[in-house]
Amino acid sequence: MPDKCLIITGGEKVSKDRIISFVDEDTFIICADKGGETAFEYGLTPDILLGDFDSIDPELFKNFDVNVMEYPEDKDFTDTELAINHALEKGFEKITVANATGDRIDHVFSTFMLLYKYRSTNIIIIGNNFEAFIIDGDKRISNMKGRTLSIIPLERELEGVCLVGFRFPLDNRTVNLGDSLCVSNIIEEDEALIKIKSGTAIVIITDLED
Repeated sequence: MPDKCLIITGGEKVSKDRIISFVDEDTFIICADKGGETAFEYGLTPDILLGDFDSIDPELFKNFDVNVMEYPEDKDFTDTELAINHALEKGFEKITVANATGDRIDHVFSTFMLLYKYRSTNIIIIGNNFEAFIIDGDKRISNMKGRTLSIIPLERELEGVCLVGFRFPLDNRTVNLGDSLCVSNIIEEDEALIKIKSGTAIVIITDLED
């Protein structure tokens, strides 16, 4: 059984090289609706294709060994959350979500908030030049020198925030929900450290190579 899961959703396409870099023989692939088109274009065969199929014809995969799971358009979850739930049901603890951005800002915001809802699982969202993940304690950032990093609080307060190895260091600061204090910092060391005594935040690292 593969030990990690790649979910390809139906938003703005992440480049082939970027997606392929997260795929090996131990990767289980779930495509949510139009994400199946991305997989097909990139020569990937999903293990599961699911959604309400309002933006893709599942017949596209009729000649492939794909488990197709169709849901009604009126449902309680987005296709992306359905995909995450299936990954969790199968026991995956490392999940990567691609194609999560685009013109539908409501879907984008909802998908990023899924990081918080499923914060007990190792989930990252990737784009062509960014990755996003949850932090609720200490996190070492390796080999990201020169990248831009933002920390966005998801709870009323982040207490005891320390940033080491950044252009703008912090020492035991409180960062409140809605504050922009930790937006667009620069990683200046090969080994940087984020410490949060209490609270949960989304970390977004940008300026990654396409």
